[in-house]
Amino acid sequence: MASKRICPGMLIALSPFWLMQTAPADVPKGPYVGIEGGVAWTGPLTFQPFYYNCAILYPCALNYNSINFDVGYAAGVQAGYAFGGPRVEFEYNYRNNSADTIAGPSGTQAAAGSLTSNNFMVNVFYDFDTGSRWTPYAGFGLGLSDVSANTIKPSGGVGPGSLIDGASSKFSAQFIFGIEYAVSDRFGVMLDWRGLWASSVSYKYGIGCPGGGTTNCAQTGTTTYDYWNGALNIGLHVRF
Repeated sequence: MASKRICPGMLIALSPFWLMQTAPADVPKGPYVGIEGGVAWTGPLTFQPFYYNCAILYPCALNYNSINFDVGYAAGVQAGYAFGGPRVEFEYNYRNNSADTIAGPSGTQAAAGSLTSNNFMVNVFYDFDTGSRWTPYAGFGLGLSDVSANTIKPSGGVGPGSLIDGASSKFSAQFIFGIEYAVSDRFGVMLDWRGLWASSVSYKYGIGCPGGGTTNCAQTGTTTYDYWNGALNIGLHVRF
């Protein structure tokens, strides 16, 4: 019985297809744009204003206010350039977390309002070559964040409450860790964590505000807060 033989010419003809299947993918290079969105967490906002005559007006043990926030959302766009390892991008990112509870002179109450930020960042990355379509990356960003407390106060309007309001723009920094999968030479799907920090954001506060309102408070003033927010995102890169 005759054995089957493969013609050398057939091997030559099929070699481009074989190489196409086995050649490792390169680290992405060139200009790109991106879009992403996901869920965001933010740390509690705690401040300790001065309670004058606290032994008479309020129990001194309650001379603090703390606001906890619900899980919120983040959305952003990027434009950058990849050098085949190092990468730089410009990013705009928006984050929003609704207030969950607020603690004050009347105890802990359900809260209304939100904490939002508009972030303008310059990020630098390093893309790690794995010889496959998967590209892990790590990065660091610096920029400016406009952080707003949007009339955070008790939602029930029962008894004296606390409030936080106002906005300020501050220097900010973020750490980024993620991975991208190259669907094709032009498109990549990414998953990353972006942890953002802005120092000493300033707000106006009110203590002992009747009915959870924003006027006729027993005390008003300003306070500062270090804004920490982490966002887990999924997104898309388009390369040119």
